[in-house]
Amino acid sequence: MNWLPRQWYEWALRHTLAGFARTHLLKTGIQLELFEALRVPRTANQLAREHRLAPDLLQAWLRAAEAHGLIRIVRERERAYQVCGLALWLLESEQSESLVAIVDSTVENHGAAFDRMAGMLQGDVRPDFVGTADSQRAAHAARLVESRALEALGRIPGARSAKRVLDIGCGYGTYLRGLLLRYRDIHGLGIERDPDVAAIARRNIQSADLVRRAEIRVGDFMSMEIDAGSFDLILLNNSLYYFAPSSREELFQRVRSRLGDDGVFAIQIPLVSDRWAARISGLTTTTAVFDLFLRSHNNLYGLPDLAEVHASLAAAGFGSVGEAAFLPGGSARYVWGKKVR
Repeated sequence: MNWLPRQWYEWALRHTLAGFARTHLLKTGIQLELFEALRVPRTANQLAREHRLAPDLLQAWLRAAEAHGLIRIVRERERAYQVCGLALWLLESEQSESLVAIVDSTVENHGAAFDRMAGMLQGDVRPDFVGTADSQRAAHAARLVESRALEALGRIPGARSAKRVLDIGCGYGTYLRGLLLRYRDIHGLGIERDPDVAAIARRNIQSADLVRRAEIRVGDFMSMEIDAGSFDLILLNNSLYYFAPSSREELFQRVRSRLGDDGVFAIQIPLVSDRWAARISGLTTTTAVFDLFLRSHNNLYGLPDLAEVHASLAAAGFGSVGEAAFLPGGSARYVWGKKVR
């Protein structure tokens, strides 16, 4: 039985539909650089000429964006528009690139998955997660939690004293770069399967003047030749869901064999948390949707069960296991295992 008045549910439905529309308005404004152009007030005719856009559709888009608070009218007589609110914040945030990647991923990746959801629930074949664009969006989005994650790494026993670090699925190499900038006596190796993403990682390492202490290789960790016992710290950041649960013990055993004595394996994973801090911050809904997105692909796997990760680490021979949470309600954390002599 519904205890709230009908008006509340009507508001909730309008709010839901508005959120869907606002996401697509943001995507269009970013893609066509309309928000960037509207840092300086412009009329619809000026924008249409400068960007060679259909005048009628542009005028309608401007009205919709203004109604959603993404732009505002600054000169009523000539109806000039200027970017404001959420759109302006996206442009000016220090994490703008990552935030824009999340908008893109919501529209391009999550939207496509939800369009197919009814059929997949009824047994349709789930597609593979493929494409450089998808990998690049994921790499950008992961940077949002990077600073907190690096702080959490510092709380893991043995991580601060590591001299040789391996980053499996290193993406853009920003975690590796962050570690090497924080700890000047660390040397690192990043492994990335996507050659285009790896090329960006190399550029990031070069721009930070870290080429003498870091290397990026293209390949699959499970089949690459890597010297056994050569690392003090091995990282797996937001990549565990690429490995089937049945293969994780083999993955963990291979990781353990590449660790030196007292080496540490740190796995960064998001989790669907029901704690109030996660719910009030919106992280419960974010991670729940992400889990659904993962499971809607043939070659991805859902967010892991913590007890299963701990059990797999123990089965692989890690004698000491722990956790270091770094987002509200434990919505993201490192689960770590230490190789005991």
